[in-house]
Amino acid sequence: MDKPFKTFEEQVAILESRGMRTDALTVQVLKREGYYSVINGYKDPLLDKKASTTAGSDAYKPGATFTEIHRLYSFDRDLRLVMLRYFSIAEATLKTACAYRFSEAHADETEPYLNKDNYRHDDRYEHWIDGLISDFKTALGRNPRKTPRSKAYLEHYRSNHDEVPLWVLMRYMTLGQTFKFYDFQNESMRNTIARHFSDLYAETHEKPLRISERKLRLAYDHIKDFRNICAHDERLYCARVSPSKSVSIADMVSDLGIVLPKSETLRMTKEIVTLLLGIANDLSVVDFRDILDAMGIESVEGVLFVGE
Repeated sequence: MDKPFKTFEEQVAILESRGMRTDALTVQVLKREGYYSVINGYKDPLLDKKASTTAGSDAYKPGATFTEIHRLYSFDRDLRLVMLRYFSIAEATLKTACAYRFSEAHADETEPYLNKDNYRHDDRYEHWIDGLISDFKTALGRNPRKTPRSKAYLEHYRSNHDEVPLWVLMRYMTLGQTFKFYDFQNESMRNTIARHFSDLYAETHEKPLRISERKLRLAYDHIKDFRNICAHDERLYCARVSPSKSVSIADMVSDLGIVLPKSETLRMTKEIVTLLLGIANDLSVVDFRDILDAMGIESVEGVLFVGE
């Protein structure tokens, strides 16, 4: 077995053999957080690349400590927790906009979200639209192949009303499913929903902003991907999304800036800056500029500017 079990004491010995200074709290942290999550996830900024190549295994920079690598790990976890709040607000806004505008346009239909004719007429999307409608049927308890998660609000509408409105069903759907619902709409409906966001932006900002359907789609495409990273407790600060892996957390913060109220954007950017300034004071081996570069941030002041 090339990766045999190691006790916590053996894990500490491995770190020390590679040039990392540990302390009395290292084992306690490893017991709670796990070697793989802390070390493998956050070691790169502390590694001596040349020495690692020569040794054929990880070698840390002079002065590297377990305390510093754990500080980077903690910073990233705090960043995930901060961002989840704003992803939640963005998700609620997309669900509300889609449910309101779609229901408004199909007010005379019963459960229009189950009608395939109310979506894009594009062969490339047919399979995915069928899948989304199947998800809706699962939520409604009408999919013989899947059992829905029990939700009191859906049970209430199924038992007491002749249909389940989209604005109720949206509570059941994930951000990813809601994004698909928006993306699968015809161009007219996508534009209508995008105008809804433009109107919302104008309500809390001094200068209006035209949010096109494409701009809104790209923003939520990034938001959902970063939200999934946070939900799965994966490394966030240096993550990249999109097919080209070119979209950084700084890009995503800008995306959130067009869908959040101005007050929430300001709060978000200030919280991010507070986390950055906090870790900047705690680094000795890791270059703070490397952290900013990994996040796609030009400067700490630039983060605040997003909220202005």
